[in-house]
Amino acid sequence: MTASIDFRLKDTAISESEKLRQRQSLLRQWHMPLQDLHPAFSEVTFDPELVGKKNCENLVGQVSIPVGVAGPVRVKGETLNQEVLLPLATTEGALVASISRGCKILNQAGGAEVMVKKVGMSRAPVFKCRSGSTAHEFLAWVSTQEQRLQQLCETTSSHLHWGGYQAWVRGRYVYIRCVFDTEEAMGMNMVTIALQHAWGVLLQEQPDVELISISSNVCSDKKDSVINRLLGRGYAVQAEVEISEAVLSEVTKVTSTQLARAHMAKNLIGSNLACSFSQNMQAANVVAAMFAATGQDLAQVVGSSQVNTQLEATDSGLYVAINIPSLELGTVGGGTYLAAQSQVRTSMLASGNITAEQLAAAVGVGVLAGEISGLAALTTQTLASAHQQLGRLQV
Repeated sequence: MTASIDFRLKDTAISESEKLRQRQSLLRQWHMPLQDLHPAFSEVTFDPELVGKKNCENLVGQVSIPVGVAGPVRVKGETLNQEVLLPLATTEGALVASISRGCKILNQAGGAEVMVKKVGMSRAPVFKCRSGSTAHEFLAWVSTQEQRLQQLCETTSSHLHWGGYQAWVRGRYVYIRCVFDTEEAMGMNMVTIALQHAWGVLLQEQPDVELISISSNVCSDKKDSVINRLLGRGYAVQAEVEISEAVLSEVTKVTSTQLARAHMAKNLIGSNLACSFSQNMQAANVVAAMFAATGQDLAQVVGSSQVNTQLEATDSGLYVAINIPSLELGTVGGGTYLAAQSQVRTSMLASGNITAEQLAAAVGVGVLAGEISGLAALTTQTLASAHQQLGRLQV
């Protein structure tokens, strides 16, 4: 009986608000013991007319994630040169406390140096040709059409700017990785729409070439990939700090030598043993929490948490740096317009609105704070006790 329930409700004459109520009724039918829906789930705080058409199909409710803040933390750099609050949407007890401790260390060290470079959003279609030789001929033809490709793409949005392309031939398949500046947007949908339009026009002149897929995984989107580590995607971020032995010992109760040793054993040798390129302690924790809080595409956490952490004991203490080659985020588009997520972003700086580049810097400093504090907890054998104290209900 339940298999006949259809949550799609395709009647265009019905408002999204009414469809929401009807789907909630269907949900009760699906789960017979469910007499009513919890208000925290069923009473949405956003506009269903917008969200149901723009962000989420078959809308039935909402889930809330608690948001805590760490900081303010001092950031030094061309992109961001002021204190910033780090919003963290999470249900993992101890995470906000850990990042807060990392921020305390950064502040006592004089702040974190953060460098941000806009790399651009990429999309890589794959084409099939008759043979390897015709694939190379097609690629040679494409090299003569770059200006047209740029013009066709940029007609689809005034916020889209061509950045170039790289291309590869494998057998009779051609992979063309196109890169764009998408201004304040993360821009994934923007570049997809642009390339679908552009190649639809250009391939009319190449009847023997078939567009197999607008995305070939060479982009790479929402996946771990070496190509994004090497070429970047979205924003490339580096954050670094030099911590004195006195500050490190006072706040974390460890020495620089102990922390560097733990880093080598866990992040370097351990990651090597696991065949993992992500040589970090907990970067995804911070990226995911800040993405959820600020309205980002959560699946981009996969590529955006490809982080390399570096620790070096120095004569005076410890040098720590993190590199994020592929941080994919924005301040417009997707879920960034939602009221709660917009409020979170406007609260990050005392001066008000934050740009996408500044947001990238904030994520970078959050990752840096998390790496220092988290690794210190592992080194002092206090990670478990911190989670036991802060992450579990005492009953």
